[in-house]
Amino acid sequence: MIDLPPLTRADLIELGRRIKIPQQVEALTPEPGEVWRALWDETATLVVILEATEISIRVAPFFFDFDDLIFNEEDQVALAGQPAVVLWSQARNIAPLTLDAAFGSVPLTRLTTGPIIDQVLESQMTEPLDTLAALTRDSEGDGTLRERLLGLHISPRQIAEALGQPLVVGANILRNRRPVTSEEAEALAAAVPLTANEILSSNPTLPQQWQDELQSAAYRRPVRNLARQRRKSDSEVWRSVAYGSYALAARQGNNLETASVRARIHSYLQSELERND
Repeated sequence: MIDLPPLTRADLIELGRRIKIPQQVEALTPEPGEVWRALWDETATLVVILEATEISIRVAPFFFDFDDLIFNEEDQVALAGQPAVVLWSQARNIAPLTLDAAFGSVPLTRLTTGPIIDQVLESQMTEPLDTLAALTRDSEGDGTLRERLLGLHISPRQIAEALGQPLVVGANILRNRRPVTSEEAEALAAAVPLTANEILSSNPTLPQQWQDELQSAAYRRPVRNLARQRRKSDSEVWRSVAYGSYALAARQGNNLETASVRARIHSYLQSELERND
């Protein structure tokens, strides 16, 4: 049985050199039939776009068969003169901000159920896409911060003192009425037996409108740039931006009109990028 090792960032960069893909692109909504590279944290894969909106992309796994040995000819498509295969039946929804470079396009007229392959091989080919499908949703808080802090007998006053904030801020955090920003998580972690990442991952769940907006490809480049500046993972920075911008909005009146949400996130990202220069 053929064993396919997982693709890494380095693999996909080298693959891009082999088939001469263009530089990173800024298109907010990819077109159906296009082949894109998807990256998030340490997960990397290639996908074919099936359907696209600003907040969700329906994709199918795409693999080059450089040696032309793995799949039958009738199951193959071609891209840049190279044989490839698409697992049409294994489509998933992923966030647009995970897509960072377009390779070209393949005809959707060939759309079928895809090749019949060994279940183990199919699992290897779809595992990265499963990871990407869950990525930003898994990066959100699970709403358990109140239980964690109460379980440690942490009071609102202790929270407020750790953050240098009024008592009402500590009370609202303990009641799950106000999220903790990344900076506040660092400060709170110095005073309680929790790490900053544990605190952020326990934050209240973001409103649906905020969650949807943060899937947009408009945040792809600034989030990646901030991750490089801070030398942190995409998920850590995404969560920091999500809760930092939302906490700022909460302090400023929490206007959840779409235009306001977008403006607040962009403003927060810009200020963080400038602060880290």
